[in-house]
Amino acid sequence: MEPSENTPESRRPGMIGLALLVAVAVGFGLGQWFHPTGPEQERLPAPSPSSIFMPQPKLIVYQEGPEIPHIWLDTFASAPGYLKVERRTLVRNSDGTWPTDGDVYLLKARSFPALGEEFAWADLTGKVSLDGINPVFQGQAFDPAGMRSRPWRSSPWFFMRKVASGTPAKTAMAPPARWMTETGAIFPNDPDLLGALWIKSQSRSVNFGGESARVAAKQQVEAVLAGKMATEEECWSGLKDGQVNFSYLPSWRLVMDPQAGGGLIRWAVLPAGTLVDFEVMAIREESPRKEMAFRFLEFLLAPSQQAALLGATGFFPVLSKSGQEWAGSTLAMPSGTWFDRSEFILWPYPQPVVPVAPAVTTETNVPVQSSSAEPKPE
Repeated sequence: MEPSENTPESRRPGMIGLALLVAVAVGFGLGQWFHPTGPEQERLPAPSPSSIFMPQPKLIVYQEGPEIPHIWLDTFASAPGYLKVERRTLVRNSDGTWPTDGDVYLLKARSFPALGEEFAWADLTGKVSLDGINPVFQGQAFDPAGMRSRPWRSSPWFFMRKVASGTPAKTAMAPPARWMTETGAIFPNDPDLLGALWIKSQSRSVNFGGESARVAAKQQVEAVLAGKMATEEECWSGLKDGQVNFSYLPSWRLVMDPQAGGGLIRWAVLPAGTLVDFEVMAIREESPRKEMAFRFLEFLLAPSQQAALLGATGFFPVLSKSGQEWAGSTLAMPSGTWFDRSEFILWPYPQPVVPVAPAVTTETNVPVQSSSAEPKPE
């Protein structure tokens, strides 16, 4: 006997189907409830293999001298779309060449021509403004037209001496007449710098006289100061701990450490003035990140960074007016016209002599025919 259409057994398949439909509907509803309401393109893209294993691009910056504060680099990189900065110390390679993989170079003006011999500098005209830069630094002989570089910080060099407590300032800062004969003196091992100072101490122009005068000055100063030269860091450390009584160092060291040596380090300047180092910024022409490099140069020349230079690195800003080169200095700079009589070193560092490997010779029994066409003597 077959079951009736109205019995419970006959209604069971229909109820199961209805339950399945209800479950599907509930599942769909829950899916819509928890599904993000934004459009599909707002979902995070699946990471590509290249984004996982390939390093992110960085702006490579080579620098000489005291480092840029990391907070500046982080501030620059925090702007939307800007690259992180990888700062590297600028030193020659073991074979005497310069590193050529940088985007931006922050270097001593004296190094600018040497690097320009190994690769081309980018034209900064219309890319990085010269507005507000002291004309004294704009007129650099290394880039007379102001096309390839921009000055960005400077520091004069002074005689520095450790004085006894209570020494009158007039005596402590008296310009030394024969600086090479001072007792307990040690000088930075920089023949170019000391040669230029040798000429300057004789009230002559550092940059006149030609190559022969420069070579003679370096030879003379190296002979007189034999055994009295060390690294700049060693000169400064010795001056601070009392092992050195007299040296010649850039002002930024005393700015950064005003209480060095118990606050008894004083500086002096020759009546003829002194030497002023300034640093320039330049961009490698072949850099694949030139536009970002332009923005980085603009960042370092912005008034906020320039105003903070003295406290951050001890160097003086170049955004200044003539006669106010050291405005903002927390230390009393030597008064008078010393800066007007000071000079920059315009000759470049000598190129290092790279050892040449001896020619490879081989021995053979095969006679070598002479290529000379001259007749044999009678």
